[in-house]
Amino acid sequence: MQGRVISIDYLRVLLAGFVVLGHSGFARDVIGDTGLAVGNSILRVAVPVFTIIAGYFLAATLRRGRLSPWVGQLLAMYAIWSLVYIVFLWPYFSARPVSLTLRDLTLGFMHLWFLQGIAIAGIMLGGFRRLGLRAVILSAVAFALLGLGLQYARMADLSQVPIEHYRNGPFYLYPFLAMGWLIAEGMRMRMAALAAILGLALTVAENMIWIARIGHDPLLEIPLGHFLLCPAIFMLVRRIPMPATNLPLGAAAAGIYVMHVIVLQGLPLIGVDDLLVAVILGIALPFGVVWARQAIAVRRSNIRP
Repeated sequence: MQGRVISIDYLRVLLAGFVVLGHSGFARDVIGDTGLAVGNSILRVAVPVFTIIAGYFLAATLRRGRLSPWVGQLLAMYAIWSLVYIVFLWPYFSARPVSLTLRDLTLGFMHLWFLQGIAIAGIMLGGFRRLGLRAVILSAVAFALLGLGLQYARMADLSQVPIEHYRNGPFYLYPFLAMGWLIAEGMRMRMAALAAILGLALTVAENMIWIARIGHDPLLEIPLGHFLLCPAIFMLVRRIPMPATNLPLGAAAAGIYVMHVIVLQGLPLIGVDDLLVAVILGIALPFGVVWARQAIAVRRSNIRP
């Protein structure tokens, strides 16, 4: 079990790197439609796999009856980092109506929407869990179908529903959080490697269809194939033995996720416009901050990591 947990921590850092790469737009204009479809298919596994991991470990939290502190910590992080970004990007936010910023904070602020969304999804899981295993499965399927339906209606120009109305806790994250919980409760996926291959192929094909139909923007947020690919990735990685390390991989992944936009937005202000450099620093600087913070805490406490 120890090796599997460590492998998941390594996976978290990799997924955080995917987020940075996706938000940077690196090489997007030169890789062509096929490259864009493949890249979007792979990079967008970050959020659902992160969510599956959260659901997997949330199972123990729910058994201990500690859902409220878990949700409270996420919402506190959301509030603190939203304030940080408002201050950091003050010239932008001060020039727009306050009502728009309040709307963003309510529906999900910048990339921090994930923190708010996973807190809401956790509350939903806690509620449906009380109704039994079947209620969790049926609710996860129902919310996934509703999210997909809203997305396809928007992309097919049948509706003007904002993206935040389906890329959120209930319609996007909850089905994957439920998957993680179900895996922790004993659910298994046979032939996970084959499932990963089929899921990736389906995701790439769907991305290519939408790119051919509506162009490069917006790209597909919730591919149908991810509901097969992402749990398969988690299942496979969990089995891989990885070397133990004292590096704070899990905390570093979280740090990269919340801090990387500051790096990406801040580098051009000091004259750094190279996207590859931005990607590297967007990963390295938050990792370094988290590592230094742990090192200082360990030194003060005289406790080995």
